Amino acid sequence: MAMPILRGPILSLILCGGLIVAAISVGTMMMAGEFRERALSNHERELENTVLLLTRHFDQQFEDTEIIANDVIARMQFSDIDSPETFRIWMSSHDSHLVLKSKVSVLSYIGDVGIFDADGKLINSSGTWPLPSISIAGRAFFRNFKSDANLKTAVVEASRNLITGNSTTVIAHRVNGANGVFLGVMARRIEPVHFEKYFASVALGRGSAISMFHRDGTMLARYPHIDSMVGQKFTNAPLLDKVLTAGGRQTLRVQSTVDNMHRLGSAAGLDRFPIIVVATTTVEAALADWQAQTRFMVAAAVLSALVIAFVLFLIIRQVTRQNQESRQRLSLQKQQLDTALNNMTQGLVLYDASARIILCNQRYIDMYGLSTDIVKPGCHFRDLIQHRQNTGSYDGDVDEFCSAIMRNVAQGKLTHMNMESAGRSYLIVNKPLAQGGWVATIEDTTERQNLQQERDRNYAFLRQIIDHIPSQITVKDARDRRYVLANRVAEAQFGRSRDAIVGKTAFDLFPKAAADVLSADDDRMLQSADGLFRDEHADPWQIQASSKRFITSRRIGISDQAGEIRYIINIVDDVTDRRRADEKIAHLAHYDALTDLPNRVLFREQIERELQRTRSGEQFALLYIDIDEFKGINDSLGHHVGDELLKAVADRIRGCLREADLIARLGGDEFAVIQTGVRNVGDVVEFVTRIHELIRQPYQCLGHQLSTDASIGIALAPQDGTDLDQLIKNADLAMYGAKAGGRRTHRFFEPAMDACAKARLAMEQDLRQALVDGGFEIHYQPLVDLRRDEVTGCEALLRWRHPERGMISPAEFVPVAEDTGLIIELGEWVLKTACAEAATWPDHIRVAVNVSPVQLKCPTLALKIASALATSGLRASRLEIEITEAVLIRDDETALTILHQLRDIGVRIALDDFGTGYSSLSYLKRFPFDKIKIDRCFISDITEIDGSSAIVQAVVNIAASRNMTTTAEGVETLEQKQRLRALGCTEMQGYLFSAAKPGPEVRPLFGPRPVTVTAVAR
Repeated sequence: MAMPILRGPILSLILCGGLIVAAISVGTMMMAGEFRERALSNHERELENTVLLLTRHFDQQFEDTEIIANDVIARMQFSDIDSPETFRIWMSSHDSHLVLKSKVSVLSYIGDVGIFDADGKLINSSGTWPLPSISIAGRAFFRNFKSDANLKTAVVEASRNLITGNSTTVIAHRVNGANGVFLGVMARRIEPVHFEKYFASVALGRGSAISMFHRDGTMLARYPHIDSMVGQKFTNAPLLDKVLTAGGRQTLRVQSTVDNMHRLGSAAGLDRFPIIVVATTTVEAALADWQAQTRFMVAAAVLSALVIAFVLFLIIRQVTRQNQESRQRLSLQKQQLDTALNNMTQGLVLYDASARIILCNQRYIDMYGLSTDIVKPGCHFRDLIQHRQNTGSYDGDVDEFCSAIMRNVAQGKLTHMNMESAGRSYLIVNKPLAQGGWVATIEDTTERQNLQQERDRNYAFLRQIIDHIPSQITVKDARDRRYVLANRVAEAQFGRSRDAIVGKTAFDLFPKAAADVLSADDDRMLQSADGLFRDEHADPWQIQASSKRFITSRRIGISDQAGEIRYIINIVDDVTDRRRADEKIAHLAHYDALTDLPNRVLFREQIERELQRTRSGEQFALLYIDIDEFKGINDSLGHHVGDELLKAVADRIRGCLREADLIARLGGDEFAVIQTGVRNVGDVVEFVTRIHELIRQPYQCLGHQLSTDASIGIALAPQDGTDLDQLIKNADLAMYGAKAGGRRTHRFFEPAMDACAKARLAMEQDLRQALVDGGFEIHYQPLVDLRRDEVTGCEALLRWRHPERGMISPAEFVPVAEDTGLIIELGEWVLKTACAEAATWPDHIRVAVNVSPVQLKCPTLALKIASALATSGLRASRLEIEITEAVLIRDDETALTILHQLRDIGVRIALDDFGTGYSSLSYLKRFPFDKIKIDRCFISDITEIDGSSAIVQAVVNIAASRNMTTTAEGVETLEQKQRLRALGCTEMQGYLFSAAKPGPEVRPLFGPRPVTVTAVAR
């Protein structure tokens, strides 16, 4: 029974051996076929890479030549040439030859560059000089350039060299002149030998060839060189046809039309030029390695069969004796090994000395998604890596990687590598074994690296935040006081880079004095539970700086798990700019921005101090100084000149002061001076005289020579007041007294000034109340035509019936109204009321209304008058506006503009009180007044022999010559009326006819009536 039991395994082994031999044979044939195809594919890929390299190389070379050509064209300024003859003359010079030669010498592979005129004749060249007689008129590209102006400027063509007769590649450019006129051609050649030299440097080996073709099939160059083929046109080349039709890079296995051999070929065209690069190799050369490999495989297969037979023999001989023992041992080892391997978190591969797998765990196969059919014991290391490349878990160079690993193993080096695969990271450790071979462990470190990267990102994010905080932030180790962090502000303030700060102590970075301060602050912080804050103090680490810096600092302790302070955070803010800003604000609060003199606030504080000294018997003088006619300078020359004048005046007044005196600018053109240590009035007068003398000296302000003066009011303390406000008010009243006294002088305060000021204030308050209560009246005084003795109009005269003082003269309240601005509102009321009253009168009766100079400064006066006319329904021609000469003296341009606006709407304009003021006849020329009113001072003595009759006659004659009427004011006697009529005066106004009356009383006077009375009671 034993024999059948033994024969079963032995028969199985024999059958298995036969099958293995058969499998080896079949596998050898299949692998040979697969390796053949792989060898062809590898060579095709090599050809494709070669073609890609060559096309990129020549694209760059041709682009360089294009740049040189464009540079030559730009340098020669062809676009400015307007005719071929000019081009021929310009380009035939030896200087042009030198320019061409210098430009072409930049690229050594470019042949001579030739310039041809519009007839195709060579007129210059970068080559020999003088030039040979050459013409390209017969060349196709020349004819095309000449006939087609829209043809692209660069053309590549294969042709024969006109000098040597050899085949060459010509790159030609159409040269255009002004307005696109054809000037000629610039052509450069590249000899085939240049291309072939480069082809030789990348030659693929035996049986390989690299060629360059024009897109029309003409061979431009070939390596190995065959002279008969260069310049020949190949029209039926399948690879060229496929590139021309499909474009891009093409690879074929074809029978060559050049040498009729079966070849592998790859071709691609240049991007910007009509050139195709072709790289081929013979199938025989491509399969040379495969044939050797196949022979090796067949030998290996035969050897394997013999080995199998021998092994089978040994197995059969030993099987009975060792079968049971081997099964038990193998079972135990396999169990132990599988348990160990399958419980590892790492992939593991064990290689023998021949780089073949001894064992491999499942973790490794799962990591890379490998096939257990290939990755198994006996698989060669290179085949394993090749399998990984095929499955996409490795994308590097297989041979290079395997060689590096095996080289390190042979040298006994332990290697660590980090590799990426399918979005995951692996750490590979290769450890050589003493008996040969090595063990490789592969650990998936993706999660660990992700955590590391996340930590790095968080650190970088926090670093960005800290670096962009405008405060200085540093962190120290609390134990050794070394800096562990510093932001950008700290770098700037320390004057050191972050790397130079971290790891150093304060004593390493700063002088000992500064380091001692910082160390002491750290000690104080460690002893405090709430940290340490220091308010504004000097910057301790400021070593070299042009100005002192001030900071605030806050130290915070960061504790570890044990509760001990581990780190010290110091946050420092530079408050220097804020402190300087506060100081500047404080200065601006007490000093004038223009003159840098003390302002009103500081001035009042100084007066308070001086008033306290008066209690001990001292006295001082308070001077209020107003610059005369300053407004005129400001208005005529501009505020910038006025500002310069104020600063100059301030400097001169300051020059008069003693150290204890004080000058201040109160605003506008007003200054104030405190003169201390005054013994008597004489001291003050002497001081004021000195100020006046300096102020009156000429000034040079921005190119203008100016002169001015001042009105000065003086109040003495304590005589004129011991109260601050009272003293200031008295000095102000004295100054206004000086201005009222004709300016350019000084006045000491007198109690009467206060009374006048109070009366004026009371007048102002009563005026305001009268406007509210309607306490004003308008009386109308008739104007009589001297020829017809009838009323032609009335002058509206304002009257104020005060509830306590009775009727107040306009001479008292009108100046106050003008100074306070109330005249604007009061004048509007007069206009509206007078127009409304005149609208009820007969159509031939006009109304005359006086307008203040203040009203004429208002740009809307014409609109207000037009509104009053529209509201009342009064025709504009019935309204007559009376102005005085003072209006034109003060601001004649503005006044004339408004008067012309009034004239345009039809209002009549009369010049009142003519002859009492400046009386410039130029006003009569610049503005055509409708009427001149002769003041009463010329009428009162008109009947006397040495009276004003001649003056009145002159005024009447001037008015008549300019088509103006005249009205005589203040006519009180019949003799005056008759004399005026004899002199030709047009109208009269006065008590001879009627005094001013309210509206209802004046209406009966309208209409003609003889004047029989000699006077009327007033």
